[in-house]
Amino acid sequence: MVNMIKYEPLGNHIVVEMPSVEKETKSGIIKSQQMLKEEESKRDGHAKVVAVSQEVKNVKIGDTVIPKGQGFMVMIDEIEYFQMNMFDVLGVVKENGASSITNFPV
Repeated sequence: MVNMIKYEPLGNHIVVEMPSVEKETKSGIIKSQQMLKEEESKRDGHAKVVAVSQEVKNVKIGDTVIPKGQGFMVMIDEIEYFQMNMFDVLGVVKENGASSITNFPV
């Protein structure tokens, strides 16, 4: 399967896209930088897989995973992604549970 981004991680690594944080409230109030940082640190933990190395066999592109939080940020085409070791994935969200996740851009 071809990676969704122009990048291929090596070893047992995957690259995930973290859910976005809304920059303003539903009532139209723009959130402060401090509030945005706090919300980013409290995200629900779901992440969408956008690239996998050739060695990774049990997770595929498009899966929604719950990472342990260990890894590092990578900048690809001016978009920030999270690269992590496959061993730091706690689990894969199955189809019937993924319908409640709505923060990923289409």
